[in-house]
Amino acid sequence: MKKTFICLATLSALTSSAAHADITFNGFASVVGGMTTSSKDQLYNFDDNLDFKQGSLFALQASSDLDNGLGVTLQLTAKGADDWDPEFKWAYVSYDASDEFRILAGRQRAPFYMYSDYLDVSYAYPWISPPKGVYDLIFDTFDGLGGIYTTSFGNVDATFHGIYGRNTDDIEAFGQQVKPDITGLTGLSSTFVYDWLTLRASYFVADVSIPLTDLQTLSAGWQQAGFNDIAQQTNIAEDDASFLEFGFQMHFDNLQIVGEYTNLDIDNSPLVEEESYYVMTGYQFDRVLLHLTYGKDDNAMPNYTSGVPYGIAPTLDFLKGTTEEIITNQISKENYLTFGVRYDFHDSAAVKFEYTDFENETDSSYDAGLFRMALVTVF
Repeated sequence: MKKTFICLATLSALTSSAAHADITFNGFASVVGGMTTSSKDQLYNFDDNLDFKQGSLFALQASSDLDNGLGVTLQLTAKGADDWDPEFKWAYVSYDASDEFRILAGRQRAPFYMYSDYLDVSYAYPWISPPKGVYDLIFDTFDGLGGIYTTSFGNVDATFHGIYGRNTDDIEAFGQQVKPDITGLTGLSSTFVYDWLTLRASYFVADVSIPLTDLQTLSAGWQQAGFNDIAQQTNIAEDDASFLEFGFQMHFDNLQIVGEYTNLDIDNSPLVEEESYYVMTGYQFDRVLLHLTYGKDDNAMPNYTSGVPYGIAPTLDFLKGTTEEIITNQISKENYLTFGVRYDFHDSAAVKFEYTDFENETDSSYDAGLFRMALVTVF
């Protein structure tokens, strides 16, 4: 309640200052309902009970042009999955140093993906939400500095977006609510547009610390047993992380093809390397878009305790077994096929219907079918 009051008070203060600067308000919303096709299935936090809270959200954005290239942008988002607790996704000051170069300072969206700029704006893309396997980082915003440079090379329009910052937002990991410390987040995304073709690439690095109690305890056990290398890898503390993304879009009249590939690797940690991709093909019939998406996710990691044999001592057997269980529980190979229909019944709104067939190649008990529908709008 306190956070809600602060957010509303902030927006009220912005409104009251309209006499001093022009303020533009925009917003977007998604009302999403979904359920799995079987009582034993769960997918993307949906089960066999029709749920209209999990994927729904409302957002309000305020921006002000302060003249001479200076501007302020705030975006307040409330998600049903977070019990409608409002959160500032954007809160930054921008300065146009030239017609081609803009500087941003404050809380802003990290340009990890092709759809990062409008990640929550379902109206802006075909799906109800972007493919989960690719769009799967534990955070999507940061506090720091950004720079956007736009230029042209003949018939090619290019955009370069560089960032530097930090994220310490609370997350849930291994069943525990923790506050990670992702520091030195540095990287660049590049987008090139030529007529029917868009190409994109991004690369980011950071130091990652996640204070998970169970892992810290396990690491201390390995340390006491004299296995310092294993102890260091079991604890997630100032580990080097890298994130790589490639994407493309092709538009041929009514036909569109979109794809993205991502790779996340955190060195010297007990976390798996995540490799994911999707390819979507869509065809536009007047106000109706039919689309089909295939995606694949591969989470892999070698067993870094393989050099320690069982049977030496009960304590070592416990440490090895527990560590291997943590590794094994993360390893998976998954694929999914999503068929969707989008109908733009209004100039500012659309309805969407999707069915996802999800398969876990490692453990078939996680296989699931999910039906979702959504009303999405911008205002």
